[in-house]
Amino acid sequence: MTTATRRYYSANAVDNTVASSITSSSTSVTLSSSPIGYPGSYPFVVALDYNTASEELVLVTGASGTTLTITRGYNGSSATSHATGAVVRHVLVAQDMTDFQDHAASSTVVHGVTGAIVGSTDAQTLTNKDLTSATNTFPTSLATLSGTQVLTNKDLTSSTNSFPSNLGNTFTVNAQTGTTYTLVASDANKLVTATNSGATITVTIPAGVFSVGQSVNITQLGAAQVVFQGDGTSTVYSTPGLKLRAQYSVASVACIATNTFLLVGDLTA
Repeated sequence: MTTATRRYYSANAVDNTVASSITSSSTSVTLSSSPIGYPGSYPFVVALDYNTASEELVLVTGASGTTLTITRGYNGSSATSHATGAVVRHVLVAQDMTDFQDHAASSTVVHGVTGAIVGSTDAQTLTNKDLTSATNTFPTSLATLSGTQVLTNKDLTSSTNSFPSNLGNTFTVNAQTGTTYTLVASDANKLVTATNSGATITVTIPAGVFSVGQSVNITQLGAAQVVFQGDGTSTVYSTPGLKLRAQYSVASVACIATNTFLLVGDLTA
């Protein structure tokens, strides 16, 4: 699609007349009186000899007092001479309607965009898009960002795309030093560190706290062994057992169904 020329309009332009005759090659026309109600920006269209056999559409590209600078024979009309007294009227032309139809039918170079328009559901590849706003929403497999703008079926594959520094490569540490700890909802996607020198540290995995797909990582930083258990309602599956094997071992608790968890990692019976 060829980019349409931006034209300007007025709803209260007053008819005028030609002050002195012009030839078919004249590049300006002088009005009989100061223009009233014409658009304040250029270009706009006027008809010379309006509604007669000699009517010509011209594009007004500038004005000084009563003199209009014009481009002749606009929108398929023919440049012709116009006598003194010919009616001058600001008009809407066929090209205006054509531009609207071309705009409605086009998927590129519209709304000031030079490339393809991004759809909300069709599969497209986005390149050179900086997704830096905290209001963007991304798939749950990435770090969670709050917001309402959802990208679906968009391949963000270009090396020139940039993302927030906190997207998918950072986590929050919840440091625990007691001998017991019950996981809470805010532990989702965090690393819980268990540090104690006692006999054991018991980590309880409760029911009714986590949603399917959420997970928590737990690591044993101290000498005391970390032991996992349910709360009597939750179900925890694990092989070979429910204990971290040694200091610095790590395990993940994943919610795989309502109140049902899979414990995986460096475990022992």
